[in-house]
Amino acid sequence: MLLSLSNWLSDAMSGWRFAALAIFVLVFFQVLMVALLAIPPGDEGVGLFAREFRTWCFNYDPATGQMDWFYVIIMLVQPLFMAGLIYFIWQQQLQDAWGQVRREVVLVAGVAVLIVGLVGVTFAVLNDGSSEDGQYPFPAERLRTNIATTDFVLEDHTGEVVSLEELQGKVVLITAVYARCGLSCPIILATLKRVTDQLDDAQREDLVVLGITLDPEFDGPEELTVLANRHRVEPPLYRLLHGDPDEVNTILDDFSFARIPDEERDEIDHVNLFVLLDRDGDIAYRITLGDRTETWLPTALEVLLAEPPSGAAHQAAK
Repeated sequence: MLLSLSNWLSDAMSGWRFAALAIFVLVFFQVLMVALLAIPPGDEGVGLFAREFRTWCFNYDPATGQMDWFYVIIMLVQPLFMAGLIYFIWQQQLQDAWGQVRREVVLVAGVAVLIVGLVGVTFAVLNDGSSEDGQYPFPAERLRTNIATTDFVLEDHTGEVVSLEELQGKVVLITAVYARCGLSCPIILATLKRVTDQLDDAQREDLVVLGITLDPEFDGPEELTVLANRHRVEPPLYRLLHGDPDEVNTILDDFSFARIPDEERDEIDHVNLFVLLDRDGDIAYRITLGDRTETWLPTALEVLLAEPPSGAAHQAAK
């Protein structure tokens, strides 16, 4: 029996069934993406699902309603290209199957619909804001630290000099990104945009977000300006920093931004981390990108922004 099952699976994966299933999955996924682009985003139901899908896949900004159309084009073109390539390779077998076993072809299409539907349901469940976040509120007191930092001086993407010491009195959020990153860095910047958009004007005036480049050998003002414009992160709230490679790498090490260059893929594997400094310039919280980020991060910022000005918080605690 096991041998028969193995033979059936081998035939299915090498014959027209595999090709048909792959093509149907790609086409139906394409239909799903187009539908989610057409559905108006909302705060509940299908609208919420459409909004979250656009946010993760297309760098959608709920505040402005804008998306990164580069990602949209890539996501729409790739499935069609792959489907066309598969059809080209299995063309004769697919044509024979359509002429001889149409019912089985329809069955394969039904399986593809089920697969795409399960993927959509899984995405909706994983991004349900009422799930785990509501059960685990941000433990502000338990996670609070007061770790001293070392001052650094770098230049931002507009040419302005940024000194950590001069920012004391403000709450500072430090993260690390790089211009050529195509996966986690866009998610980091999109997350920060959504979080800071929740703050009022007075809170944003007391906050500075520093994005230190993970690729100092490549990233200069032009590359970081393109990155800033693409994600609509602008000074004075956002400052993307670059400088001498040795100095930048030392700073990244000081703040524990672990990273490993992958020369084969021309990418940098790195930690997705947010380091929050209080008004005295001490490290108060370290939060990683994950399921609870969009609940914990704004709460942590609000806690720090509500604290007294520089020095007074430590004085009051004594």
